[in-house]
Amino acid sequence: MRAFLCLLLLAVTPGCDFLTDAATRAAYEIEAATHEMRRQGLASYEFTHVPKASPDGVHGPWELLIQESGKQPGQGALCLGRYATGYHNRFVRVPRTLSVTKQAGEGCVIVLRRDGDTIELVGLR
Repeated sequence: MRAFLCLLLLAVTPGCDFLTDAATRAAYEIEAATHEMRRQGLASYEFTHVPKASPDGVHGPWELLIQESGKQPGQGALCLGRYATGYHNRFVRVPRTLSVTKQAGEGCVIVLRRDGDTIELVGLR
């Protein structure tokens, strides 16, 4: 039984979307984009995020709000629908508060830019 549970855990862990909410999944995509920027040595990077409806996702029109990071690391929330996280702060600095509103199923473009060793989240559209 123990071996079965270990195998089951290994099978489902790589796609842990079922364990996260909409805001955390967006933060994970930001994290992946910053790793890609560093790996390729890119000065800027854009990607499209389309939130899932479930689990713990958004239904209908939605808003993505990313608050300014401030001067202290870890400040500023990423809010998507009724969910929020600060996980993205580990990977990006947000120089000013950004917001975009979209319709159900519509994606938003997230724009990242490198400033020295820091990656900044500078745009939503």
